[in-house]
Amino acid sequence: MVKERILSPFPQRYTDRQWARYIRQGRELVQQESGLQFALGDITLKMVPKNEPGEKRSVFPVLDRFADSIGINVHTLLTYRLTATCWPKEHRRPQESFSVHRALEALEDRFEIIQTPPGGADHWTEDAALRRAGRLPHRPLTKEEKLDRVRTLLTNSESAVGAVEEIIRRPDIAQRVMANPSNQRILYRAHHDQRVEAAAVRLASAQERGSSKDEDEAEPLPQKLREPAVDYQRASREALELIGSGTAFLVDLQEMVPRLHVTEFTDREIRAILDNHRRIRAALDWCDSALASGDTTMDDELARILAEGDDQP
Repeated sequence: MVKERILSPFPQRYTDRQWARYIRQGRELVQQESGLQFALGDITLKMVPKNEPGEKRSVFPVLDRFADSIGINVHTLLTYRLTATCWPKEHRRPQESFSVHRALEALEDRFEIIQTPPGGADHWTEDAALRRAGRLPHRPLTKEEKLDRVRTLLTNSESAVGAVEEIIRRPDIAQRVMANPSNQRILYRAHHDQRVEAAAVRLASAQERGSSKDEDEAEPLPQKLREPAVDYQRASREALELIGSGTAFLVDLQEMVPRLHVTEFTDREIRAILDNHRRIRAALDWCDSALASGDTTMDDELARILAEGDDQP
């Protein structure tokens, strides 16, 4: 048999002979380690045989005590047991590591698969075995594998928020994210929902302050209670969006107008505000017309009004 010649990927540091010696020693140690892991798994199968009556009830207490006695973690021992169960001795491939056997253990045709490493190689890598089993490799190579790794790492919401905040501070990333219309809709929806929730909180707070103030004054005149505008559980999302946007706008004005320092505004600023209000009224008229007629098209004059600004000097 012709001996395989293993070339060193670091020619300036190792000779071919040195590199081959290290590889041989490493493989021997891995085989020894794998043999010990399988041996421990086989011992647990002798202590509590698989499919023995009451196995599920007795296996953990027995192995927990055994693990403490030999100085190993019980869950590590249970892992060895599961892999030893999936790989009877006659189907194990000695030159493959315990990790490779463990990666392939869930495949029904694992006994045949392990005999043919991918790409004509003489042995499996753990990452290749994980990919073959449809699991995430330790070193992701493809775009999808990298995304899967990120999803796995960011399952915690707080971690995900922190990661997103960190990433979108990079202008190039933020621009590419916002170039996707789907991402734009998702972010708009989140921003819109936040505004509606904040408006509802401010409105409730204002009503509470008004109620407290009325209690200190004379008996107020009876007021007609407003009926709920819509059934919020049955209303369409578009209707709720329109109501929410209008409510947020009204609440914002109720808070801002009493605090305005109008005397400090310049004439140009006042013209800009009034011009903006003119366009808002035109947009509201358009919405009212659409609700009455069902026609949502925008005519040229309305488009001009909404697009133009205050161009006066």
